[in-house]
Amino acid sequence: MKNSIQNYVMKRLLITFIPPACIILYLLFVLKWQNDEYTNIVKNLSIATEFNFKFKENVDHKMYRVVIGADTIENLNPYEDLEYAKNIFEKLLESGDLKEEISRPKGLITLVNILNNQIDNIAKSDIYKDYNKNILSLEYDIRITTELIEDTVNDYIYEETKKLNTVSIKIRKQMAVIFTFSIISILCILYFTMYMYNLVSGHIADPIKKLCNYTKRSENDLLENNLKSNILEIDELSYNFNDKIIRIKELIENIKIEQKNKKNTELWLLQAQINPHFLYNTLDTVVWMAEAGDSKKVVDMITALSSFLRIGLNKGKKFIQIREEIRHIESYLKIQKFRYDDILEYSIEIENSLYDMRILKLLLQPLVENALYHGIKYKREGGSIRIRGYEKDNNIILEVIDNGVGMDENKLNKIKAVIENTSLENSDIIRTNGDSFGLYNVAERIRLYYGNEYGLDIESRENVGTTVTIILPAENNMN
Repeated sequence: MKNSIQNYVMKRLLITFIPPACIILYLLFVLKWQNDEYTNIVKNLSIATEFNFKFKENVDHKMYRVVIGADTIENLNPYEDLEYAKNIFEKLLESGDLKEEISRPKGLITLVNILNNQIDNIAKSDIYKDYNKNILSLEYDIRITTELIEDTVNDYIYEETKKLNTVSIKIRKQMAVIFTFSIISILCILYFTMYMYNLVSGHIADPIKKLCNYTKRSENDLLENNLKSNILEIDELSYNFNDKIIRIKELIENIKIEQKNKKNTELWLLQAQINPHFLYNTLDTVVWMAEAGDSKKVVDMITALSSFLRIGLNKGKKFIQIREEIRHIESYLKIQKFRYDDILEYSIEIENSLYDMRILKLLLQPLVENALYHGIKYKREGGSIRIRGYEKDNNIILEVIDNGVGMDENKLNKIKAVIENTSLENSDIIRTNGDSFGLYNVAERIRLYYGNEYGLDIESRENVGTTVTIILPAENNMN
């Protein structure tokens, strides 16, 4: 009788556990492969972000001074910048496995070699006799090549970021499937226990009943049983049950850790989208003012830039007071006012009760930048940007209003589709509508931190203007 029961139990165990175990093992293998891919992409991004985005400015400036005879190529040594960039691109080439992962690093190395030859040609020339030829080479060879290098690096980082998000989504889905099959395994164990209870004799009914009680309790608490029995079949079942509970606990804990890490990584990447051209243009403006001898404007410009960067960094904190967010956007607008004085006016109207409230930082700047570059800039007679803030229905309402060129209904609907998209994986529209990425960035960060009930709303009329509204909960104690 004991052997017969043992054989029956073993047969049921094989039928019950082998298929889901194989599926879970396969899913774990796929998950490991995807984690390896995720790690490789993060490694590539880490290497790519070592690239100095002042590379173009440094090389162009050094070669300009060489061409005009203000300094020598030996003193300025532009080859040092080329060697630095080439080392980074070679690291990217070594870390890439697929054809598409190594094509851009190869192209970047080729561009660096071309730039090296172009610098060599100028270095070998007579600086004074070949002045005109060197000026043309600087303008149409060196500056174009350095711009191609920086644009290619930006494209590489953009594509790797998209791949990173895609892999993250796949990993989340895989974890959900593993969790589902783990729950199914528990249900199979419950079914097996109840089924055997009705078949075996009374002298094993009590231990099986105890085991069933443990399984029912473990549905919610995932408790291990301490059942002791003189029946081999019951002991094996008890051992297997405990093993599954331990594995499920480990899987659930790993899922929680992975989800937390992925969410933090996605938020960091979204918040780290910095437009280097803003810094370049600002510094170029400072240089232009300094050359013009306007020291007061230089001081004002640098003061505004310092405030802008200091508040933006904020010692790594995610939340700041609204007064700090307003100071940050005021600094940004002051900087832009220097560059677009003839076409830009702005005003800020915030209710006093809002200033001490805390919100997620860097929400307004992308919206104001979008209003300036895609609304005001293309309006011939110039325009204005108005920022309003007030509290309504226990919510914080922040509005960025411009009287720029606006947009037609078709384009507005496309941008709304981008804002409402909850994943970059299927977001081809973001790539084809660059002016929507800043809006998507802000909307996605709000969703991740506050929930799907908060976010952005956008209204626009062609040749009238655009209003973008931020809706947040009125909270004072965000960490």
